[in-house]
Amino acid sequence: MKVIPVGACYKCGAVFVEDDKLAKDAVCAQCSSWMHSCANCLHYDEYSHSKCREPKAAYVFDRLGRNECSLFKVKRLVRDEKKPKLSPRAEKLDRERSARDELEKLFKK
Repeated sequence: MKVIPVGACYKCGAVFVEDDKLAKDAVCAQCSSWMHSCANCLHYDEYSHSKCREPKAAYVFDRLGRNECSLFKVKRLVRDEKKPKLSPRAEKLDRERSARDELEKLFKK
């Protein structure tokens, strides 16, 4: 099993092989959205007060647009090559199915 560290576009989900430095003017090859944006950052948190888990970060008004944040780190996704990407509904059904299987194993006599 080979696991590849990748990043994904926040808008369309296009996967790209992630390196440590992402250019500030990089755009998604599929949908042309900015890659160096808060939505693609490891520290981005929709539910925190300033939308960022990094306390030293400056407030950014446009979370989906390009920014110059020096604390930006690409949000990494670790994806197994053999397992295909599922839709959100399929992921939910897969989790439910695996939970049922585990319960059956637990209570099986």
